[in-house]
Amino acid sequence: MGLATAGFGLWLGLFPGPAPIGLTLIPASIATAVILLVLSMLYLDAPAERLLGRRAARSTGRAAARWRRAATWPRTIHSGLVAALDMVRRRDPSLLGAVASIGLADLAAKNNAAGWAHLDAAQKAQFDPLAINFNFVIVGILLFGVLGALVVTNEYGSGLIRATFAATPQRGLILAAKAVLAGLLSFALAVVIVFTAFFTGQAIISGAHAPHVSLGDHNVLGHLLGTVYYMTAAGLIGLFTGVLVRSAAAAITSMFGLLLVLPLLADKIRPDAVTRHTVPYLPLNLGDEMLHHHPGLSPGTAVAGLAAWVLVLAAAAAFSLRGRDA
Repeated sequence: MGLATAGFGLWLGLFPGPAPIGLTLIPASIATAVILLVLSMLYLDAPAERLLGRRAARSTGRAAARWRRAATWPRTIHSGLVAALDMVRRRDPSLLGAVASIGLADLAAKNNAAGWAHLDAAQKAQFDPLAINFNFVIVGILLFGVLGALVVTNEYGSGLIRATFAATPQRGLILAAKAVLAGLLSFALAVVIVFTAFFTGQAIISGAHAPHVSLGDHNVLGHLLGTVYYMTAAGLIGLFTGVLVRSAAAAITSMFGLLLVLPLLADKIRPDAVTRHTVPYLPLNLGDEMLHHHPGLSPGTAVAGLAAWVLVLAAAAAFSLRGRDA
């Protein structure tokens, strides 16, 4: 969705920036075709399943196995779309949070762009349209962390996790499946939020005749992709924290503590040998370093540090599942 929006927007001149056909119209058309194909599974899942099943029956060996696996995709996609529509009907917090994040980004862009003409020369020199556009990120990572935690804590709270473990005794496999699903959903939602907020925010800034950036400018795409990575990592950190604490209230408190309160408290501590080697590696500081390079850690180290948080918490969650009853 983000690729289609960006591609057609640049090609049609709705967004500022260069618009070569190979990087705008063609990828946007392919993305649109994929989106339409997926959406068609709301109504065409049964015919598609039968078609792929017949193809599997006519094949042999590995080809037949691949077609049989493919024959399960239409029903799976259909179930996912039905669940997504149910989220919309229920005003799911993830969708409301996405709208709120984009709204905050646009509001910040509007307020800062409106004051551009009244800034002095020094203030204009410090005007950063990309940083202004992404002031919402702290809200975004909290949203993703909480939603990731609720993926599992809701099951513990309702008792459904016992039925899941009874049907699939391999608890590590269940955790891996939930992590993959949560990671994909977090990534997709982050792409929609980040790219929508960027294009709408920069359009607002441009409309106010203030300096703005485009997707093709230096480091802009990297900044956007880094934000997507940061939010996705926050979702997975929340998921594995939820497995460890098992309570929605405790998980939400843990996310606020880890992602917001702890870094703020750490900044108040007098720097010493311990804080210099620990505070920079808190998730919030790693994300800030990745998006706004400061002297100290490199962006590559920040990316690896967030990945390490995810992997360590994943290992702890897997060990916890093995040693505790549901």
